[in-house]
Amino acid sequence: MNNNNTLSPTAQLLTVKSLLVPLLTRPKVAHFIKYMVYISLLINTGFYLLDDYQALFAAIPDDAPLMDILTRFSTSVDMVAWVMLIVLFELETYALPDEAFTKKITAFLLGGRVICYILIVFAAYGYTVEALNTYDYSEVDGVTDTCQLAGGGEWLQINSIDYEEITPENCESLSDDSLFYQLEGESSVLGESLLGHIQRQGWLDISNAIIWIIVVVLIEIEVWLQGADRFGSRLLPVVRVSKTLFYLVLIFNGFAWALTGYALYAWDAFLWIFGFWAIELNLAEWEQDRLEELRAEQVAAPA
Repeated sequence: MNNNNTLSPTAQLLTVKSLLVPLLTRPKVAHFIKYMVYISLLINTGFYLLDDYQALFAAIPDDAPLMDILTRFSTSVDMVAWVMLIVLFELETYALPDEAFTKKITAFLLGGRVICYILIVFAAYGYTVEALNTYDYSEVDGVTDTCQLAGGGEWLQINSIDYEEITPENCESLSDDSLFYQLEGESSVLGESLLGHIQRQGWLDISNAIIWIIVVVLIEIEVWLQGADRFGSRLLPVVRVSKTLFYLVLIFNGFAWALTGYALYAWDAFLWIFGFWAIELNLAEWEQDRLEELRAEQVAAPA
């Protein structure tokens, strides 16, 4: 066995994995935290499904084409795909023993991840469509006050994710705007002051989706390198440092959502970061165990 393939090249690098390695000395604590994060992610996914379902009735007309309805559920599709993906990574990097990796299981894990990636890319497409749609709008003629729309079943968009039905009881408190718009293909209206805000949030959604895709591609590369015992590969430290930098951008996005009033988005952003850090912890434990096996094989090998 070549020594270059049995020594970890990232021992001196400051990466997410190197920061998580000390948790391996407290496996019960690490596993408790990991599964609490997974449970929280499932609960959070339920909230997003509910939000998308409510937004569907508030923003999309009854005769909307199927593609408009599907893109409205981009967040739900995204969340479900990510939950499936993290389960598959958990199985491959921790839950399944080495002897379980038959050809059928390996093909199942790979096929499952491919399906997840297709759904994730579709969700990113949906975010892009929704973001670009915020630039395709028309003025609601003759409306200078929300009370003019009260009682007619109209909905006002409050922020990027919330809508409020305009009624005689709440119309005066909903908006101070005197100019209102309607996005192409949507039945709800929004005030002039909100337009720029949702446009900026749309680009934040797109960038976040793209960065996550890059992160999981890097994780796939690392899983492949570790599975091939290529711990001395020059590519491995590049992958780990790159992931760490992209995680920093994701953390920035989480704070951006928090500062703009989207507590659920911020909470969700950090939950997913912690969820994939759990996978990073699995990779660290896998690497540690495999390196010990390789060293033992070297010691036992005849001179």
